[in-house]
Amino acid sequence: MPLDLGLEIEIKLAIEAHRASRVWQALSRFPHEKASSHRLFSAYYDTPDCLLKRNGVALRLRREGQRWIQTVKSAGNASGGLHRRTEHETVVATQLPSFPAMAQAGFGDLIADRHARDALGVIFTTKFSRSTTQFERDGGNLVEVSLDRGVIAARERRESICEIELELKAGNAAALFELALELARALPVRLENRSKAQRGYDLAAGAKAAPVKASAPGLTAQMTVKHAFATIAFDCIAHLQANETGLLAGRDPEYLHQARVALRRLRSAVRVFGQVIPEGQLEKILDELKALARLLGNARNLDVFALETLAQANAADHAGMSALRRRTQAMRRHAARAARAAVAAPGYTILLLQTTQTLTAIQAQAQTVPSAGANMKLADFAARVLSQQHARVKKRGRHFMQLAFPDLHRLRIQVKRLRYASEFFLPLVPDGAADALQSLADLQALLGRLNDDAVAWKLLDTMAAGDAATDYQQAVGYVRGWCARDGEQCLSLLEDAWKKFLKHKPWWGPS
Repeated sequence: MPLDLGLEIEIKLAIEAHRASRVWQALSRFPHEKASSHRLFSAYYDTPDCLLKRNGVALRLRREGQRWIQTVKSAGNASGGLHRRTEHETVVATQLPSFPAMAQAGFGDLIADRHARDALGVIFTTKFSRSTTQFERDGGNLVEVSLDRGVIAARERRESICEIELELKAGNAAALFELALELARALPVRLENRSKAQRGYDLAAGAKAAPVKASAPGLTAQMTVKHAFATIAFDCIAHLQANETGLLAGRDPEYLHQARVALRRLRSAVRVFGQVIPEGQLEKILDELKALARLLGNARNLDVFALETLAQANAADHAGMSALRRRTQAMRRHAARAARAAVAAPGYTILLLQTTQTLTAIQAQAQTVPSAGANMKLADFAARVLSQQHARVKKRGRHFMQLAFPDLHRLRIQVKRLRYASEFFLPLVPDGAADALQSLADLQALLGRLNDDAVAWKLLDTMAAGDAATDYQQAVGYVRGWCARDGEQCLSLLEDAWKKFLKHKPWWGPS
C-alpha cells in the first residue's frame, strides 16, 4: 500500500544536545500543537559494494510503532541546509526490502539482477527519539518540525544525532525559511547538508574528512538562464559548506582556501548573471559575503606567506628569520581566529539561510524579467558572457610586456573572472576546449604567483615595524629580495603563457 510519492523539501539544522530542549521555546510565537514524541529505528540497506549509493539511491526500512515503512529516496541535492529529493514510501509486513516497491519507485533496474537482490544487507542503522509537531502558516503553508536525538551505528562505530528537521508538507518554501530563521536568531544552530544516510555511509566506510574542491555545476542546455544561475549559486554554497567543518576545526589551511574560493565563485556568478537577477535582490547579501570573504582572505594571505613564501625563501639558520617566522605565526593565528569566529557566529548561519531563501525564490520565479538575458537559450547566453569576458581579458592584456604591476593586477582579476565563468559553463563547452582552458589556468597561476609576491611585500611593510633588531630587519630585507627575484621569474614566464592563451580560438562557439 503506497503512502506517498513526491518531492521532499526540508531544511536541516544541527544543534548541540544541551541546547535541544530550547527548540520549542524558540518557536513559541508561532501557534502549534504540543510536540509528540516517539522512538524510531531505521535500517539502511545496500550491497557490499554500495550499488544503491553509487546510483544515488537510499533504501531505508523504519519501524514506527508496530509497523514497518520502506522508503526509497533519490540523492537529490542539498545546499544551504535545504534538501530536495524524491521519495517513495510503502508499508511492508516486516523488516525485509520490498523489491516490487522499489520497482514502483522507478529503481527496478538496479535490483533486476538476482545476485544484487541477494547481496542486499544492512549497512548501518539509526536509533533516535523524535519530537514533532506542525506549524500552519498563512496561505495554506504547512511545515512539520522535528527534533531528532539519538545515534547512527555502523558495526562498532557510533555517531550522535542531534538535529532539527523542517519539512514542507504543503505550500511555499518561504514558510520553511521563516521558521528556520526564527530558530537561527534564537539558538546557535548550524546548517546541515548531510542527510542521515550520507552520514551513515561515511561512518560505515570510515571515511576521513578532506578539503573539497569546486566541481562543475550540473547545467544542461535545456535550463533557463535563471535556473542555471540558481544551480551554480547553490553549487557554490555547497562548496563553501563542504569545507566549513574543517575550517572551524583548523585542521588544514586548504579548508579555508577552498571556502574562500567558494565565496569568490559565488560573487563571480552574481556578476555573470547580473542582468537576470532582479535589481537589489542580492545587494545586502553580497555586502555581507564580501565582508566574510575579506576575513578569509586576510587569513589566506598569511597562510600563503608562511607556508609558501617563507618556506621557499629558506633561510632557516638566520636568527632574524626565526623571529620573522614567530611574528608571522602570531599574525596568522590571529587572522585564523577571526575567520573561524566569523564562520562560527550565528550571523553566518542566518546569512546562508537568507542567501538560500533568495536563490530559491529566484529559481521559482517565472521568467518575467524584461531583459535580453532572461529569455535567451542558455548556450547563447554562455557564449555571449564568455565572449565579453574574453574580450575584456584581451583588452587588459594589450601591450602585455609593457604593463606595470597595477595593470597586471587588473589583468589577473579579468583572467580569474573568465576562468570562473568558463568553469560555470563547462558542461556546455565542447570536449576540445581542454587545452584552451589549461592555458587560461596556467596564465592565472602565474599572475596569481606574482600577486602573492606583491601581497608578501605589503605584509613585510607591516612586519618591518614590529622589531627594530638588526637581525630581524635583515630577514625582512632578505625576504623582500626573494620576492623581487621570484617576481622577475614570473615576468619572464608570463609572455610565453600569454601567447599560448592568445593562440587558442574561442572554445564556446559563435556568440
